[in-house]
Amino acid sequence: MEAIQMKAFAIKEYGAPDVFETIEIAGAPLKDKQVRVAVKAFAINPYDTALRRGEMDGTRPIEFPYVMGSDASGVVIEVGSAVTDFKVGDEVIVHAPKGAYGEEVVVFQSKVVLKPAEVSFAEGAGLPTIGITAYNLLHHLLPVEAGTLVVQGASGGVGSSLVQLAQNDFRVLAIASSRNKDYVESLGNVEFLAYDQTEPAKVWADQGDVVIDATKGSRGIENGLAILKAGGVYVALNDLPSAAQQAAKPATYLHMGPSKEYKDREAFDYLLAQMTAGRFQVKIDRVLPFTTESVIEAHRLLEGHPPAGKLIIAREA
Repeated sequence: MEAIQMKAFAIKEYGAPDVFETIEIAGAPLKDKQVRVAVKAFAINPYDTALRRGEMDGTRPIEFPYVMGSDASGVVIEVGSAVTDFKVGDEVIVHAPKGAYGEEVVVFQSKVVLKPAEVSFAEGAGLPTIGITAYNLLHHLLPVEAGTLVVQGASGGVGSSLVQLAQNDFRVLAIASSRNKDYVESLGNVEFLAYDQTEPAKVWADQGDVVIDATKGSRGIENGLAILKAGGVYVALNDLPSAAQQAAKPATYLHMGPSKEYKDREAFDYLLAQMTAGRFQVKIDRVLPFTTESVIEAHRLLEGHPPAGKLIIAREA
């Protein structure tokens, strides 16, 4: 298929949310194990806001104009010569390294999964980063398989995914804002404390075999350390406690990040089985139109206290 021009939402420099603009670019050429997907919906992630501000420049330099975005859903419109798992017309969910903020995205077939009919395009777009992160943390990174697990930031995307997925094996304690109490408690067999109404560090002191800090900006360190049992496991999605803090509380300290050992298809298969069985949900806060203004609005929303639910940009509801 000859490459055609497509619309994408790009940044040409680092900056505030209004740095986004609409550009016309040629679709990327297709390698033999890649598929081209017409994007129906894509998700905005907190990582995207850090990338936009230039905070990742030291570890992930980019070339402008840059089209970011990892999580999307859509329909396959072209397959490479060695693709065996998909065909034109398949509805799929995509976990791309970049490029999801556009009308098309090209990605290797190993980063794609068929979208079940029961899962909407919006839900599919909201799934990859939060679900895959939670799955890999619980099934690959974590060295324990039972006990009391505490999730800080339990109303966020990764936090709420952890709350749902951990219930099969752990007693789950969840911490979030009081405004998200009903939502977090709706996720299943979970004990909840609101950090703005109680003192979790006192109520649950030394109860956590595992403490996971899924808060924005690692704001849960002090509470987390107080809740963690000596000899327990502390996992951070962002910053770990300082060396002095770790020395004061002997434990296993782990950072959750990407790894080549993690396989998207494995995580996708598990997550979608849970979704179709009604044991896992992706909460959508709002679905916005496929415009630059929507991308800017979504980034602004994530700059403050993020909503308890995914922000989705969709060409179709």
